[in-house]
Amino acid sequence: MVKFQKQLESQLVPEWRVKYCDYKQLKKVVKRIKNQILHTKNQQHKVFDPNVFSVDKSKLQNLLQNPSAILSSCCEQSISSETSMVVHKTRTGDGEDFYETELFGTRSDHEKSFFFGLDDQLNKVDKFFRCKEDEYDAQAQQLHIQMEELIAMQDDESQSLKGSPGNKGKVQRAAKMLQTAFVEFYRGLRLLRNFSSLNMMAFVKILKKFDKVTGQNASGSYLKMVENSHFATSDKVVKFMDRVERVFTLHFTKGNRKQAMAYLRPIHSASNHGNINFILGLFSGCSWSLLAAFVLILVLGNKDGITTKYIQAVFPVFSTLFLFVLHLYMYGWNIYVWKQVRINYTFIFEFSPKQELRHQDVLLLSTGLTTLIIIGMIFHLATYTVTHVDSEIIALVVFLLLILLLICPLDICYKSSRAAFLRCTWRIISSPLFKVVFADFFLADQLTSQVPALRNLGYISCYYGGGFFRTRNTGACTKSTLFKSFQYLISVLPYWWRLMQCWRRWMDEHDTAHIANGGKYLSALIAVVVRLTYSRIKSEFWLGIFVISSIFATVYQLYWDIVVDWGLLQPKSFNPWLRDQLILKRKITYFLSMALNVILRLAWIYSVTHPPGTEIELMIIDLFFAALEVIRRGHWNFYRLENEHLNNVGRYRAVRAVPLPFKQMDDTLA
Repeated sequence: MVKFQKQLESQLVPEWRVKYCDYKQLKKVVKRIKNQILHTKNQQHKVFDPNVFSVDKSKLQNLLQNPSAILSSCCEQSISSETSMVVHKTRTGDGEDFYETELFGTRSDHEKSFFFGLDDQLNKVDKFFRCKEDEYDAQAQQLHIQMEELIAMQDDESQSLKGSPGNKGKVQRAAKMLQTAFVEFYRGLRLLRNFSSLNMMAFVKILKKFDKVTGQNASGSYLKMVENSHFATSDKVVKFMDRVERVFTLHFTKGNRKQAMAYLRPIHSASNHGNINFILGLFSGCSWSLLAAFVLILVLGNKDGITTKYIQAVFPVFSTLFLFVLHLYMYGWNIYVWKQVRINYTFIFEFSPKQELRHQDVLLLSTGLTTLIIIGMIFHLATYTVTHVDSEIIALVVFLLLILLLICPLDICYKSSRAAFLRCTWRIISSPLFKVVFADFFLADQLTSQVPALRNLGYISCYYGGGFFRTRNTGACTKSTLFKSFQYLISVLPYWWRLMQCWRRWMDEHDTAHIANGGKYLSALIAVVVRLTYSRIKSEFWLGIFVISSIFATVYQLYWDIVVDWGLLQPKSFNPWLRDQLILKRKITYFLSMALNVILRLAWIYSVTHPPGTEIELMIIDLFFAALEVIRRGHWNFYRLENEHLNNVGRYRAVRAVPLPFKQMDDTLA
């Protein structure tokens, strides 16, 4: 049987954690009471008292003559244990109930602490439930008004003989927005109902545990008050849920209740963990075996400098794929750790149940792609070294296969997740035309760590698009003026997209912090342009500009990483130089993570200090530092979402704030 503490931790709403009954703390108090009782008994057993075993003959004779006195004595003991406490309920000035326990008789300090703590928890739970219930009451009234507006709009459209396409489109968009609003509203109601039932169970469990330890019957009188509290007796949430189900079924699914409940209560697709883990292990083993075979073929086939020519030809293709797959591995690790520490990443990213991927799914996809890529590398290398046939096209085929897999319209290989990724990518490319949500700027941040891979994409387009692969002319693109200009463009695009997103967010929210954030990406954009220029014009002037711009951009980025994105380095916080709330238990982890982020941010210094080498050495070094940046980004991702999650916890945000159509018709439906 699963212990209730684990059940509570697994089922509670993370953003409302502090508002639940603190079962763990109350359990500690009960344990201290138990230890105190055991200690008292041990002390009594150490002293032998002969009177303990003596019998009062007069009392014994009285009990034998009057058997009903035995029952009367037991009832008096039970009644005294129940009436040894009274729970008072008073109404405060703001209309809220306040519970306070009055204890009679001799009580230990730990027992007093238990009931005072129990009162605090009951008052906290009841007050929060009332607050959220009033909030949902206001939302219900607002949705009712919105629904009336939509119905009137639909009636006008149906009565007109020739409805204009523009009006019809407005009606459809309004209906879609209201449908989403009802789904989120219903989700919030379900969470609040679950909040009520879990807390009720927590009070029952802890009071029974107290009775078992002390031998009292405190749960009887106290539970009566808990059962009569507002959070346990209010049926407003259930009525709201019934009303939403009726409205949704009638207006959004044309009377189909089964379809309506599929929207309102989406069921996560059941997957066979055993099969996934088996295939994941199979792909992992195949990847390592194939990698060993690739290295063996590469070493044995190194004749007449053929390895050098091979690496120069296909290195950009396979290194690009390697960086993207490495990023996928880091994302799988992120999901695993977020899940372990109860960070609600699905809510932050606004994933639907169909779009959500578990870490096993991401790692399965990563190992499968790794296996496919290494098979392509082996086939290409074997063809290149053994038969000396023109095999350049093989690398391109592998690359195109992965692109086709990403955009494949068939319902295979996590179609809904791929579609969500492509939509998010389109919104990034179209910045600042669309409103920016968390998933958009989070993915755009990932792209800023893939600049080397994007530059390789430019080289691949030139090498294969220009037909230079037929003659293996690897230097044709790097000597082209047009290609060099294109490299500038593709290198600054991720920073430009983030800059435009910051500008759009400032326009929408009027928060100057977005202007400051945009300045960070502008400084990084300038640093990238200067670095590219210095790599082509080796002069002291450009070296100085490169160092100055890189130092400024790095300091700017480090400050924003640690202070803003992670919310750390707060000297007056409850945890000095960290922040008030921490998810990880060991504080040293945060300090080590900050140091690691600084070190990885300073990797560009090597490009200034290292001596020039051969072309192959430079390609391998660049790949190494590009991989380090991807790893740094994966490390950054954890703390970025931790801080976002804690911000949601501070505001008790557990459902999305969905814009309604009719309060801003001109902006939304125009």
